[in-house]
Order: sequence, then C-alpha cells, then structure tokens
Amino acid sequence: MTTTHEIIPPWYKQFWPWFLIAIPAITIVSGVAMFLIASHKPDGMVVDDYYKSGLAINQTLERDVQARKLGLTAAGQFNLTEQSVQVLLAGKELPDRLKLTLTHPTAGQHDMVIALQQQKQRGLYNGLLDRRPAGRYYLSLEPLDQNWRLTGQLDLTQQDKWQLAPPN
Repeated sequence: MTTTHEIIPPWYKQFWPWFLIAIPAITIVSGVAMFLIASHKPDGMVVDDYYKSGLAINQTLERDVQARKLGLTAAGQFNLTEQSVQVLLAGKELPDRLKLTLTHPTAGQHDMVIALQQQKQRGLYNGLLDRRPAGRYYLSLEPLDQNWRLTGQLDLTQQDKWQLAPPN
C-alpha cells in the first residue's frame, strides 16, 4: 500500500489568508485617505448661520425691487488682456462708485470684488481686476450703500460681454 502525502505550503504562501487580511487593510487605508482629503479641503459653500441668512433673503429681494423702481440696467465688458472691466449703467440716481462681485459657483477662492469708479461720461464706470477671472461666475452689481442690486451670470469661456437687469 502506497500513501501520498500532500505537502501544504505555509500560511503566508497561500491565497486566502492574504485575501482576508487585505479587506480590512484596504478599508483602513481608504478611511485615512478620505479623512485627510476632507480635513485639507473644507467646503467653502457652508454658511455658519443659515437661519440668519434665510431671514436676510427678504432684504435681498427688496433690493431687486428697488433696482426695478429706479429703472436700472447695466451692460459690461471684461478686457482680459488689460485686466479691466467697463460697465455702462442706465437709470435714475446713478452713484459715483459701484461694487461688482464675481462669485464662482463652487470655489470660493476664485471670488472677486471689483471697485468701479464713474468716469466723466455719466453712467460709465471702470475698474481694474487683481487677477484674470476664468470660467463661470455669478455677477452682482450694487452701489456701496447696497440700496439696490443687479444680478446675472457670465461664462467667460464663451463671452466677455454681459447685461444685467432686475428680475421680473
């Protein structure tokens, strides 16, 4: 009678122990990676006091109504080579200075506030950009006292001219 002895390799040379060890190891590594990503890139769109922001929406809507009462409209153009912006504002009670806010939809670090000064021609405003904007932005044009505002959207990859009017 002949007997055959099967030689079993040690555990570290077999597939199943390594497969079972890999599952928790991959879970730990991916958990640490997610924690590091979340801690180094916080969400810039979160508002600390959301209740106060919600109450302020009525004041914001009143500014749109005030712009409509004054009959305000604006046309503007970015000159990206000279890093400047020119705005032509039409309507009643034109202020000497305006503030143009460019808000990026997802990345707060790309937001810009541009001070505009009225030129000799009534209703014509000029301002300088501190950096070159690129991509899509929400626009908000308002005087320094924030009595009214005009809002709109602009995609600088497709156009550099824009028009703003109060919402209906």
